Amino acid sequence: MTTTEEKVSMELHHEVEQCLFYEARLLDDFNFDGWRELLAADLHYWIPARRSRYVREKRAEWAIDNDHYDDDMSSMDLRLKRLSKPMQSSLDPRPREVRSISNIEVGYGENTQELRVDSVLVFMRNRLLDNEEHIAARRQDVWRIMGEGKFELVKRKVLITQNSILMANMLSLL
Repeated sequence: MTTTEEKVSMELHHEVEQCLFYEARLLDDFNFDGWRELLAADLHYWIPARRSRYVREKRAEWAIDNDHYDDDMSSMDLRLKRLSKPMQSSLDPRPREVRSISNIEVGYGENTQELRVDSVLVFMRNRLLDNEEHIAARRQDVWRIMGEGKFELVKRKVLITQNSILMANMLSLL
């Protein structure tokens, strides 16, 4: 978020924060139907792969040809269906997940009905006795204002700090 973007009111900022916290709780509770209600029909959910680059290198740090996720609403629906009825042994028993959202910045997007929301995510997952995994990431979102304190997620770009994700699988939503 740049310093030239128009900032939102403290009240609107608070409403967006509450929406992000609510979204995190839905995902922590594996409430995929509830989370699905927050998604826009024109959703783009993207987690690009990261590459290590020296400062002198001109190539992009973020891969555009090798994504962890690159979902529209159709592919997200399929992902949610698989996660809702897990058949994989890696999801049975279900892991325990928690998401902590911080450093929330909110500004208007392309118009006054869209908000650009930048945040930091720390994700922790534990399964069985001692299998603990974590991810730290920056998220760049676009949320559409629906009125009466409701928002829908239009775009999410998740920039994971790790080059190699040290998790058994990427069967979690960030």
